[in-house]
Amino acid sequence: MPFTLAKEYQSRPHARGDAWVFRVAKDGAFWGLLVDEQTRYKTRFTPGSESHADLDEVIVCLEGRYWVQVGGWSRTLAPGEAALIPHGVPHDSGVATNLVGLHFLVLLFPKESGILAAPGGVALPPGALSWLKGAFRFLRASPDLTGLIPLTILPEFLRALAAAPGLPADSSHPDPIVAQVLSLLEQPEPPPLAALAAHVGLTPSHLQRRFLAAVGSSPLQYARACQLDRIAGELRSPSTRALVDVATDHGFNDQKHFRQLFKRRFGQSPAAYRKNHPPDV
Repeated sequence: MPFTLAKEYQSRPHARGDAWVFRVAKDGAFWGLLVDEQTRYKTRFTPGSESHADLDEVIVCLEGRYWVQVGGWSRTLAPGEAALIPHGVPHDSGVATNLVGLHFLVLLFPKESGILAAPGGVALPPGALSWLKGAFRFLRASPDLTGLIPLTILPEFLRALAAAPGLPADSSHPDPIVAQVLSLLEQPEPPPLAALAAHVGLTPSHLQRRFLAAVGSSPLQYARACQLDRIAGELRSPSTRALVDVATDHGFNDQKHFRQLFKRRFGQSPAAYRKNHPPDV
C-alpha cells in the first residue's frame, strides 16, 4: 500500500485534554499530518493566526464549536463541518466558547495534490463524521492498528470535501454580548436569566436564543457547568474535605442529582475523579 501511518507525537493525557499527531507517508516519503486534538473542559475563545506555505489544510469539527476565519470567510464550525484552507492563505482559528470542550481534526497534505482551490467551509458527506470519530477512537486505543483508516481513499475523501457545496459565512463568534454574559455566568453566584438580559439590554428570550447559537447551551446549563468545573478543580487540589461539603458549598444540595450531573460531564463519579486526578502541581 503506498500510504502508511505512524504516530509521531502524543501529548500526555491529562484532565484538560490531549493531542495526537500521526505522520502520513506515501511510498516511504512524507506526505502529510493528521492531528487529533481534544479538550474536555469548557474553553474560552482563543484565536491564533497562521499559514502554511507548502501544505493545504482541512479542519474538521467532531464535537463542540470551532471558529475559523480564512480569506473573507468565517464561521463557527459545528460537528460535521469542515474548513478548507489552501496553502499560503493566512487564517485565524480558535476554540469557540462551548460547554463540553472540543474535539477536532486537522489534516495537512501537500499543495501539489491540487485538491483545494479556494478557502471556505463544507459539510461532511453522510456518514463521514461517524467514520472519522470511530477511526481515531480506535487509533488512540491502538496506535499500531493503522489499517483502521483506509489511507488509500484519503485523497478521494479530501476531493469530495473540496467539491461539496460551500457553507455560508457567519459572524456568530466572537459575540461581545455573549462575552459579557459569560463573565457573569462564571461568577460563584451567577445572576438569573432576567437579570442577565437586563444587564445587556435584551429580552430573556432573545438572550436565550443568541447565547444558545453562540455557545451551544443555555445560560443555565453553562452556569451549572462552571459550578461543576470549580468543584472538579477543588477535587484536584490537596483538600480532603468531604464530597458532600464541597458540593453543598457550590450550590448542590441534592447529592444524587449532583453525582449524576458530575458523571455526565466528566465521565466518572466525583469520588473516582478525585482518585484519578491527583493534586495539580
